[in-house]
Amino acid sequence: MSTAERRGGRRSRAEAGFTIIEAVIVTVIVAMMTLVIERTVGGVVETERSMRAVRNTTEKGQQATYRLRDLVSMSRKLYQNDAIGTGYLAKLARTRWTPLSGARLPLFDEVNPMGPDEAGDPHTGNCLLFIREGDPYRAVAVKASKKMRSVDTYRLVNVYLAQSTKTVVAGGPPAVELVEWRSEAYPNYTQVIGITPVAERTQVVKDLYARYGVDYLWDPTAAVTSAFYGIDGAGNIAASPTAVSTIPEDLNVSAGGRFVSGNMAVARTDVTSQVRMPIFSVDPIATWTPNGFEVKFSGPSGSRQVWLRLTVEQQASKGRVPAQTTTAVANTRDL
Repeated sequence: MSTAERRGGRRSRAEAGFTIIEAVIVTVIVAMMTLVIERTVGGVVETERSMRAVRNTTEKGQQATYRLRDLVSMSRKLYQNDAIGTGYLAKLARTRWTPLSGARLPLFDEVNPMGPDEAGDPHTGNCLLFIREGDPYRAVAVKASKKMRSVDTYRLVNVYLAQSTKTVVAGGPPAVELVEWRSEAYPNYTQVIGITPVAERTQVVKDLYARYGVDYLWDPTAAVTSAFYGIDGAGNIAASPTAVSTIPEDLNVSAGGRFVSGNMAVARTDVTSQVRMPIFSVDPIATWTPNGFEVKFSGPSGSRQVWLRLTVEQQASKGRVPAQTTTAVANTRDL
């Protein structure tokens, strides 16, 4: 048998396939490459989620803060943490969004420049209550001539923190929501009581009651126990104020919650996180915490400044919860 014939009876190395060792090596290399690719892709995805969360919290936080700044700038009266302010606050029908424990109105500081509170003298709050002028009501004063009277109306606006039933941060407590609450509109008592002749005033009151569903006129300069005067369908105005049990919410104009529906939340106070720690409040955390929403007043009533600081957070991935803070200043004048 020739050499060529002998070779023809044996397979070449390429024809024989991989050995077990070679197959194991190839498998290991492929597994390592797959792991590297998976981690690279996973890292890119996590980075994108974090960047998206930063964009979302920055954008939505700024929108909410600037909207609130504009609302406060057009307010007619601010309430502070005194008997009058807390008296009104206690009457608001806030059953849709129960206020977070520790809600507090700010205190006016007409002397000191804006800055952190002095120890033992807290002025910072995490709740806002103010009066906003509504659309005037056009009421009939004389039926025969179709004479009309324009009556100013006012609403109470309350911006506060509430605890949602939804959890936004994985493994965390229920999310904190920023709520914008508005009352029903009330005609100005002083303006209506000043209408003359009396026959026109009576007709205006009749029209307010029948066409707009008004039950009370409001004197916004008075405390809640002496501010509301009942009216009836005959055009009568109560001689003395009524101590109302509640001040109803107007569901048609209240904005409700601002963040939780978009899987974001107001960040709870955390002194270990630079972005989540208070700036204005120096109260011991065990005593009181603003929880991501700080409000402070400065200046006299004629040129009041309202400082707003809002911190919003959103879950990204694997424990990453980016938070962004927005600060704005509103300028307003009280009634």
